[in-house]
Amino acid sequence: MSWEINEYPDNQTLIKSLSSRIEELLRQRIADNGHASMAVSGGSTPAALYNALAEIDLPWSDVIVSLVDERWVDEDHPDSNAALVRRALIKDFASTARLVSMKTCAIDAFAGQLKLHRWLSAIILPLDLVLLGMGNDGHTASLFPHAEGLSEALDTSDPAVCRAIRPANMAVTRMSLSLRTLLGAGHRMIYIVGENKLKTLQAALQPGSVTDMPVRAILHNATVHTDIFYAPD
Repeated sequence: MSWEINEYPDNQTLIKSLSSRIEELLRQRIADNGHASMAVSGGSTPAALYNALAEIDLPWSDVIVSLVDERWVDEDHPDSNAALVRRALIKDFASTARLVSMKTCAIDAFAGQLKLHRWLSAIILPLDLVLLGMGNDGHTASLFPHAEGLSEALDTSDPAVCRAIRPANMAVTRMSLSLRTLLGAGHRMIYIVGENKLKTLQAALQPGSVTDMPVRAILHNATVHTDIFYAPD
């Protein structure tokens, strides 16, 4: 396993450092390949980071922005990750970046996963960077503990770019990048804020069941490195 915890005194300092790191990676990939591809998380934690990234003068027209996961809701729904990323990131200097959604017209994520796999395979791969969060239950992306579809999403022999997930006690299905896709990205970053998240991280860094805490599948992988960015508030 290979991971490094980058701890900061506060979230503002973290955002300044992390946005600079992401800028550096994107600039390098664009210089090397003419384009860059990154997958980002939804939720309230990264919104301020996206605001900061949008203010960086990058050749954003050469950047593809996709999602690590999405609830199976349309973009006009308040819980849409695509809508959050569009509001917080796809603006200012970053207004020319291409945002790739994970939601199709299929009735649910399970019905839509094959078509979405083919589409994402052609557009977002190879991923240069994935920006992940982590829940207090040890989930990352939409890899929720003991969820329907979790075993398929964690199967690294499965070539699927994404897999449908039905978390326990949640009505809406979700689409998540598969573990294979997350591990195949050039860089992995986990961004967490708050002491409760730190306690969860400390538990996840201990050996244990991946189905109990799916983030372990990334943290304990022997072949890839993951950078963790943490601030107490």
